[in-house]
Amino acid sequence: MHQVVITGVGIVSSLGTGVSEFGRRMFAGDSGITEIKGSRVAANFPVPFGGPVSRATLPQPEILAHRTPEETPHFWKLAALATEEAIHHLPEGLLVDGIVYGGHGSIAFSITSGSFRSFEPEKFDWDAFQPESPLTLMKDIAETRGHGPIDDRNVISLNNACVTSNQAIGVAFQRVRSGQWNRVLTGAVYGRWADSELMNFHMLSTLTIAPGPATQASRPFSKDRSGFVLGEGAATLVLETRESAEARGAKILGVISGYSTTSDAYRVTDGRPDGKSAAKAMQNAIADAGIHATEISAISAHGTSTQMNDRVETMAIKQALGEIAYQVPVISLKSQVGHSVIAAGALEAVACMLMLKEQKLAPTINYRELDPDCDLDYVPNQSRPAAIQRILSNNFGFGGQNASVIFEGAPTQG
Repeated sequence: MHQVVITGVGIVSSLGTGVSEFGRRMFAGDSGITEIKGSRVAANFPVPFGGPVSRATLPQPEILAHRTPEETPHFWKLAALATEEAIHHLPEGLLVDGIVYGGHGSIAFSITSGSFRSFEPEKFDWDAFQPESPLTLMKDIAETRGHGPIDDRNVISLNNACVTSNQAIGVAFQRVRSGQWNRVLTGAVYGRWADSELMNFHMLSTLTIAPGPATQASRPFSKDRSGFVLGEGAATLVLETRESAEARGAKILGVISGYSTTSDAYRVTDGRPDGKSAAKAMQNAIADAGIHATEISAISAHGTSTQMNDRVETMAIKQALGEIAYQVPVISLKSQVGHSVIAAGALEAVACMLMLKEQKLAPTINYRELDPDCDLDYVPNQSRPAAIQRILSNNFGFGGQNASVIFEGAPTQG
């Protein structure tokens, strides 16, 4: 069994493009949530807020320099920019064995056709059409930079709603730890931010439509929370064995030491209201890391800002950690960037790496009112210094899907 280390990260989110800007704004307690009525959606649209990545300021990825921004699908840009940043320091010729990435409907015609300048059904060459995927793009980026060839059988796409990111990271982690692969790209992208997607969630009554400033719309664990804000973004991580990283003198950013996923199949959209399956995912991840619950320094919560999720997640944390749960700080990045669905856990993985590096907890912003059912330490409104060795990161999703990953700080290198 090999120790799995992180040697590269890249991110694009509503808090900015690149790890540096994202980290600066995250610790400052900034919000990437904006008003969308009359700009991104119709003025009479029922959902007032969102966390989209600005199209206007988003640079064109190097791999897509031959295309105009207008004919480049937005989610390609997100995945490509995050991946180019993550592999920037990989020496040319260093083999990447596989890609495990979360993406949405990559072979859906409606998404791929977003790259067309125009579309006339009568003139379209239907027989020549081929689906395009962000994984194909990532493979091209890696191979163009000398990190291939990558066997197509080692390019794995996952889509399992809100647990996708942690499951992608978990599968990649297991492949490297077992020795099947030496080095892998993993993470997820969510760039399907449009009025149709907003309506899908609005019809489920999961999005907040409460009046107030956009920057205060996402309020995880606060009693006055009223639903999540749809975000978007992408994050890519480079995972490899510690032996290979040290052999090439790579800077190790962190460690992944444990992973678990569970499913209770409770309902199509809900998990168990007693939190038992979510708690089991956390407990199994802790056991997989070979540690005790007392060795968890902080929790990166799923923390969506819905009444049900935040209450059940708090309950599950208490079940998983016992009495020490009250001593473990819990943060929700979604208070700042909204819920990026498939990509949520990937963005949170980068946040975990930054917190471990800086020995500082990011804040859960917009925490305004104590909920008796949510009575843990949520690091309200301001970041703070902390001694952080390990962070347990949670993702929960439709159908009672749960996935937890444990991140550790970088080991001492000789």
